[in-house]
Amino acid sequence: MALIFDDLEKGVHGDNPRSKHNQLIDGKAAPVIRISNITKQYRIFPTPLDRLRDAFGWHSNYKEFNALDNVSFEVMPGEFWGIVGKNGSGKSTLLKIIAGQLQPTIGSIDLQGRVTLLQLGLGFDPELTGLENIKHSRMLQNLTDDSEDIIEFVKEFSELGDFINYPVKTYSSGMHSRLGFATAVAGDPDILIADEVLAVGDMNFSQKCLAKMREFKERGKTVILVTHDVNSVKSFCDHAVWLNEGRLITLGPAKLVADDFRNFMLYGVIGNLGDQEDQKKNELLVADGEESEQDIHSSKSASDWVTPNPARRSVSTGMVKIERYRFIDQYTHEVVSTWVPGKTIEFQIKFQALEQCLLHSFAFTLHHQNGLIALHLNSEFFGQKPFETKEGLSYEATFSFDAPHLASGDYSISYGCSEGQKGILVEKYDYDSSVRIEWDKSEIVDSQGGYVIVPIGSFRYQAQTDHD
Repeated sequence: MALIFDDLEKGVHGDNPRSKHNQLIDGKAAPVIRISNITKQYRIFPTPLDRLRDAFGWHSNYKEFNALDNVSFEVMPGEFWGIVGKNGSGKSTLLKIIAGQLQPTIGSIDLQGRVTLLQLGLGFDPELTGLENIKHSRMLQNLTDDSEDIIEFVKEFSELGDFINYPVKTYSSGMHSRLGFATAVAGDPDILIADEVLAVGDMNFSQKCLAKMREFKERGKTVILVTHDVNSVKSFCDHAVWLNEGRLITLGPAKLVADDFRNFMLYGVIGNLGDQEDQKKNELLVADGEESEQDIHSSKSASDWVTPNPARRSVSTGMVKIERYRFIDQYTHEVVSTWVPGKTIEFQIKFQALEQCLLHSFAFTLHHQNGLIALHLNSEFFGQKPFETKEGLSYEATFSFDAPHLASGDYSISYGCSEGQKGILVEKYDYDSSVRIEWDKSEIVDSQGGYVIVPIGSFRYQAQTDHD
């Protein structure tokens, strides 16, 4: 196994000659993390006696369990990665191998740079104060030359105030989170591995942690975030890995992997992210100046409909087939790809019932470019009752709504339908195409920021009198 773990005993400010070693391969940046066919195997013994017999090399009964099974991927400098998966999927095992706390049974890992693994309460002694635990925790990571600057940074960032001098056993889980995160990032590591640090603590501090990780990324450092918060992966990560029962299920753009994982957790469905050859071919054609199939469908004429991209279909039971869709201006009946806020838009979906079924609802989601949901509409919101289809017949479903007052920009769309009284998804497409929201030019609109624009407003000053 090739395990390169850079000279941690030099401490947080010591020079690290190997951190710049082999940073270029054939003129290109080398991966800071290269994970090659990693398998981590454990033996599970039915009795303590079997464990003892195995320790002496004698015959014993045991079962072999793979916490990780043939996992491979590479992380480049300055990338922000997310790792998702349900409990027991192997996420923490993988992080501990990257951090050097565990060694793989099979495979190898190469690292370039100083690594910090952030787990809540890592190395914290409940009997010691927060201040004492800063030194204790970093000592366990071989970071022994902490200065007063490090102590002051942790005090300020954690916002613990006088509690920094109290025993950690008196801390809430949120206070543990504050102290743990501040201690981990104080040493300015090249690679920060954060394991479920956003699971506890208040919203404001979680946002502060994410802002710090974004700062690390902007400075060319590498961040790996393990979290169950799919929105955090969509918002902050460039790439993501989904692990399930020790195996790598999907690897790719963070938004797509996050939705694959979400669909699996909600509906038990594994999406099509791992089978994107057609999508990649389309992207290459567009890059060469040719149009993809979807672009051709979208640009022929104003009356044409958009054909869904099969690579974006994340749920399909074979009961319903969504054939095409379009957005039109309700009053001019023109096909639109740009929405003017306040105007009434119709979203028309043509579909075929491949089996007789009771459609519970249709839903439509608008995503901001960072992956967060900007708008979600469901036919139930407008009083639509379950609708019974007949096998082989075609139908049209239509949403009618006022274009929301969102900030100008490009937004991607997801849509789908569900069946039965419980509303189980039968067909769904994620990020299938995009629309643009464009405001008419005006001084008040152009000067605003954020996700929502206020088109009309006022402000005033008023002198107060003694009677007020």
